[in-house]
Amino acid sequence: MVRPGKIMVYAFLIIVLVVTLFPIWWIFSTSVETASRAYAFPGALWPNWTWSNYRTAWELAPWMRFLLNSVGIGLVTTALALLTSLLAAYGLVYLPTRFSAIIFTVILATMMVPFYSIIVPDYLIVRDLGWLNTYTAQVVPFAANGFAVFMLVQFMRGLPIELRDAARIDGITDWGFLWRIVMPNLKPAMATVSIYVFLLSWNAFLWPLIVTNGPTVQPIQVGLANFLSTANGTDWTVLSAAAAITTIPVLILYAFAQRQVVESVSRSGIKG
Repeated sequence: MVRPGKIMVYAFLIIVLVVTLFPIWWIFSTSVETASRAYAFPGALWPNWTWSNYRTAWELAPWMRFLLNSVGIGLVTTALALLTSLLAAYGLVYLPTRFSAIIFTVILATMMVPFYSIIVPDYLIVRDLGWLNTYTAQVVPFAANGFAVFMLVQFMRGLPIELRDAARIDGITDWGFLWRIVMPNLKPAMATVSIYVFLLSWNAFLWPLIVTNGPTVQPIQVGLANFLSTANGTDWTVLSAAAAITTIPVLILYAFAQRQVVESVSRSGIKG
């Protein structure tokens, strides 16, 4: 017999699931709804499956260009952030100095600084470097990430210290130890960091809006905002189709990487 406590837990989880998924369902259902039904109750609760909205939205803006821009910027930013975070974390854990604790504290402190408070000096630097309206301006400022360093440091500290001792006995250099031993043991953490950084880049809006002024280099979030500002943006079925276009790649990414994310979360509390 199922205990009442377990029934309440599952009921609560179902409610949380419905509340979480309902906005996503509403976007996708509205995107395949007719304009007249979208404004009537129950409206898009169960759509009319009008797929032409996607064709209309696709023809009204250069979505392929926006998608390629976002994917390219996200991949390069993720690769650079992962590289810098790996090197920083390795130095803090395996090459400590008397200043390591201070450096790590400063890195953590950068996570407390709101991006909006430094957006003006960042813009002035990018402008003086001549990077306005370029991919570089959207990548370089985010090529290092304090959260990524913190997470990789915690995972590296959880690795057995005997691995480092055995590597020294075998004459393996620091580079060899990092690439051949440490990195294979950090796959869950690296996957989580990669998804985190990629989503930050994918969802970036204010910074790309400031440093770009044309669809040539603009990411998809800025393209979506520009689409909303057009006259065609008043058609919520077409607008929902455009929003769904920006959401589908992220859902696909998580579908492929969810196992690594769950494993990373489950292991994040392990200490060496």
